[in-house]
Amino acid sequence: MIKFENVTATYTENVGIFNLSFHIPKGELVFLMGPTGAGKSTVLKTIYKDIPISDGTLFINGEDVGNIRRRHVPRFRRKIGMVFQDYRLIPDRTVFENIALPLQIEGVSKKEIKDKVHDICEKVGLKKSINNYPNQLSGGENQRVSIARALVKKPLVILADEPTGNLDPNVSDEILDLLEIATDSGAAVLMSTHNFPLIQPRKKRFIELNEGRLVVQ
Repeated sequence: MIKFENVTATYTENVGIFNLSFHIPKGELVFLMGPTGAGKSTVLKTIYKDIPISDGTLFINGEDVGNIRRRHVPRFRRKIGMVFQDYRLIPDRTVFENIALPLQIEGVSKKEIKDKVHDICEKVGLKKSINNYPNQLSGGENQRVSIARALVKKPLVILADEPTGNLDPNVSDEILDLLEIATDSGAAVLMSTHNFPLIQPRKKRFIELNEGRLVVQ
């Protein structure tokens, strides 16, 4: 599903990712490890086509990302669900409205949006909060909304950028449970983190970076 072949993508000559090769099949949750500045966010931004590749090849579901023209980037991004450390919710919209947004962008019917949003809220434990606004929720609940928004369109890939960075350990563990839901439908999930004690009990594969280079996979 996600395949890096000798990928280099840089901001400057010495900052970025260099000659990375790894593969994440569908239905697998993989952790992207490394200290601050290791290149974790650069990997995610490369997949999301925020940063261009200067060398190598990146495939998402068999499609060469480097060949995607600028005008087709929005279509490509529909295949990807993003989860952020700071949630990035719209403050003046309810939980329902925040989760519904990607479906509205895709032109899904109102009835189908209602059904899908209610279904995902049930799965992530937001049923009672569906009409609340982000400022009425805890940090963990806001992250649940962020994950539900990413899952509702059933993407091929989920990218989670330090999604537990602002949460306490118990809530963080619940967030990992929710990310595993995405693998049930066949999505490839790549989560960046520097919190090894959090992910160690999960016994999942992890990819470790240091200074933009692969250390372990």
